[in-house]
Amino acid sequence: MAYKQAVVKQKVEKYITPSEYGSHASMVEEGTEAEDGWIVLRDEKGIYSTSVDRLDTGLADPRRYDSKRIVN
Repeated sequence: MAYKQAVVKQKVEKYITPSEYGSHASMVEEGTEAEDGWIVLRDEKGIYSTSVDRLDTGLADPRRYDSKRIVN
């Protein structure tokens, strides 16, 4: 008798941000303001800073996926 192997669906982790690598205005850390063209943002890995012109561009932000962050 042949047995079928059960397929177990794995839970796919979804990001709490609009994209995996881009920086977005919805990620701006509360209580921070743009200072000299820089802003503080929070994602699932912690806090990082980036320039305001990187927000909502549709491009990956190198400062978001950089291993050197302000706070991890």
